Amino acid sequence: MNAYANGLKYISADSHVDEDDDFLQRVPEQYRHRLPHREERDGGVYSIIEGRKPRRIDIAESRISDDDKNRQFRDDPSGGRDISRRLQDQQRDNVSAEVIYCNSLLGLMASPDGDFQMAAAQAYNDWIHELFSSRPDRFAPAAILPTINVPRAVDEVYRLAKMGFRLVSAPIGIKDQPYNLPVYEPLWNALEDTGLIFSLHFITGTEDHLPENAGEESNGGFLSYMIIAMAEGIRPTTLLLSSGVPMRHPNLHFVIVECGAGWLAWNLYALDEQYERKHMWIEPKLDMKPSDYFRRQGHVTFGDDPVALSTLDYVGDHALLWGSDYPHDEGTFPHSKEVIDRIFQGHPDDIKRKIVYQNAAQLYGFS
Repeated sequence: MNAYANGLKYISADSHVDEDDDFLQRVPEQYRHRLPHREERDGGVYSIIEGRKPRRIDIAESRISDDDKNRQFRDDPSGGRDISRRLQDQQRDNVSAEVIYCNSLLGLMASPDGDFQMAAAQAYNDWIHELFSSRPDRFAPAAILPTINVPRAVDEVYRLAKMGFRLVSAPIGIKDQPYNLPVYEPLWNALEDTGLIFSLHFITGTEDHLPENAGEESNGGFLSYMIIAMAEGIRPTTLLLSSGVPMRHPNLHFVIVECGAGWLAWNLYALDEQYERKHMWIEPKLDMKPSDYFRRQGHVTFGDDPVALSTLDYVGDHALLWGSDYPHDEGTFPHSKEVIDRIFQGHPDDIKRKIVYQNAAQLYGFS
């Protein structure tokens, strides 16, 4: 019997909201002009993010279809902040709850300035908490957590936990301070102590994968940028598992967000294989295989990724979380039911229920 007919709803483990002037006014005045924004330059409109190359956006906006108007908040002037409209969109897409990430601020941590990062992050965290805290049954906003300054990150973790946050969104990678270094040990302790989930979202790291003239050139630069940036999820997964972070912190959970999940089976198999074959070289010694730690504490979100579902025999069904990426162009909104019906065809209803609802409900504490 079809699970949807039985009333199966979805939880999106990856959705977004756009920041507004209320947020902007909370940022210290000396930093406001440095936030991600749009600028007109040389006859074009560019996305400007400190630490990243400018990206032209007006050419793409001239090519949108009628269906595209559903996405990128093109037809929603509230940017997802109108709660009643957002709940209507949830109903439209058969979604019962969402984990919500920022939008324009996804590139914030490309800036090398830790003071700027933290000032903007704390302003955002206060703003997003006020916006969504009245409906914890439907929304779990992700607080932004800069990690370049670990002691300040630890202080922010405890502040966020007192506010009632369930997860933090940290940079997916810091080039000069990778997540296998001992400097992060106080952060792992704080996250484990508070129970906050450590989330690593696509394109939040310090490395700029964007090619020159992206949005203007015709040699596939933007397409290659998207795929290479998604593949970046392999790096923190590998660093955390190989350095024994889950072994030392068995109650710490981490999530790789919006990188797809088809790569996960290969990543885990390769870690296990190399750990066994190169055992004489490898430290620290782990109590279990790397893949076992991931199955216990790691998670990956995906939207339209039937390849990921073809690996369930190896990966298992507890690590995967579905997300609509509402309302981005690469997401499934407003066609999530059609996508889920298609990619889960041939899979048992109980597996489908775990991945599109139950796993997220358990991890993020939705009733």
